[in-house]
Amino acid sequence: MARRLAAPGLAIVAVLAALGGAGGFTSLVVLAAIVAGSVRLLDAVGWAVEGRSDRFPVFMSAAGLAWLVAAAATHVPLLVLGLLACFGLELLGEIEVRPELADAPAEL
Repeated sequence: MARRLAAPGLAIVAVLAALGGAGGFTSLVVLAAIVAGSVRLLDAVGWAVEGRSDRFPVFMSAAGLAWLVAAAATHVPLLVLGLLACFGLELLGEIEVRPELADAPAEL
């Protein structure tokens, strides 16, 4: 769970640092968020390959990582908000899946 929340947490720190005017620290935090987002993408791909989830988390993780890379490449730290949007959409996608799992009969 910590690996899943690391990139969005670092993105929030980057936005707050950018709003506070700490440019160098913001760049460092965005780079750390890229690493955390890459780890999240690898986890999502692994879960999809093993059949534990569908491809939607993979797509959202890849899109979020693209937002992070765009923020680092353009030196516009507010672009990391795209990662937060992708993370939110991923969570909404999970909410849609859970009712189907609750309807399935439990095997003992």
